[in-house]
Amino acid sequence: MPVDYNALGSRIAHYRGKLNLSQEELAEQVNLSREYINKIETAARKPTLDTLIDIANVLRVSADDILVDSLQHTVSTADSDLHRLLLDCNKVEEQILTKNAQELKKILYGLGI
Repeated sequence: MPVDYNALGSRIAHYRGKLNLSQEELAEQVNLSREYINKIETAARKPTLDTLIDIANVLRVSADDILVDSLQHTVSTADSDLHRLLLDCNKVEEQILTKNAQELKKILYGLGI
């Protein structure tokens, strides 16, 4: 299965946004230019494996989390319906849905499910 560079770029942008990092700040931390980060995020350039690992480390995620759309086997939860739902949320929506999911899990546990 080939790498889905559009999805890879979108995931990098998503995780960068979760840390409130600008493209410039990410670029500085991985010793690249802001323009190159932009090209990775828009799938105009393909990052090297070393660059991908550097980006994942700065973003505090696994390489699986960034590459999940291109992997057939992964241990990442990034390919779940719940994760995809959360990716489409703003911070407030994410907090509300996470709290509701935690409460629902407690209820299910209490019911023995």
